[in-house]
Amino acid sequence: MANFEFNYLLILPLLGGYVFLTFFNFTKYQHGRIETQRLIFHSIIAGLMLLIFTLYFDNYILKKHLLNFREFLGKLALVNIAGLNFYLLAFFLSPVLAVILNILIPNNMMMRLVIKIWGDEYEKVYLKSLREKDRTKKLILISLDNNKVYVGYLKRVTKPLLSQQIDLIPVVSGYRNDVTKKITFTTPYMKTLISLIEKDNGFSIIDEEMKIVLPKDKIISVSRFYPKVYKEFQEQILQIENR
Repeated sequence: MANFEFNYLLILPLLGGYVFLTFFNFTKYQHGRIETQRLIFHSIIAGLMLLIFTLYFDNYILKKHLLNFREFLGKLALVNIAGLNFYLLAFFLSPVLAVILNILIPNNMMMRLVIKIWGDEYEKVYLKSLREKDRTKKLILISLDNNKVYVGYLKRVTKPLLSQQIDLIPVVSGYRNDVTKKITFTTPYMKTLISLIEKDNGFSIIDEEMKIVLPKDKIISVSRFYPKVYKEFQEQILQIENR
């Protein structure tokens, strides 16, 4: 079935490599933002690995266990070109293999690996916040370029490396002083959140009514927010100012 005589047929595993990189959850987010040259190079590498897998699949699975199905596939080709069936098989195996891996490997595990390997520092803070079990340790403080400040719970990281915005459920908001950069909180949301949670479908209402969407290009800093630490820090500042 395999015949490497017609080099132009290598475009099929190259395309298959690209399809795999853009279908597989572990690789699709990184390859959604890299430059074209690197994407082509990575597609070539993935295509070569795909050829090796296809060769193994053909020799040890199709020929040994699914010979009739293999012969049926061979008859589907509209033109008689040596090696065409093999390269077509490699191409069509790429999305199937990616989907199988997506099913077998938990999505949360892949998201963590993607952010740890390729994510920026902001995304790593988001990931740490989401993984915390203690709700008081899940809070993050986000400062925007207009001096607006939000403290809240990050909803999720859906498309790491690609998403241009984040969804936040605010607990309190305020602003930074233009000169001193000291934070002043002005708007508490906690009582409203508790009230909504106690109602039927409270969590869905929170998503609809309380969620705020923050563009990533407007965010200038992100940090974990610990209420006790913040309170102690503010008390120390007051002591210094009153001297």
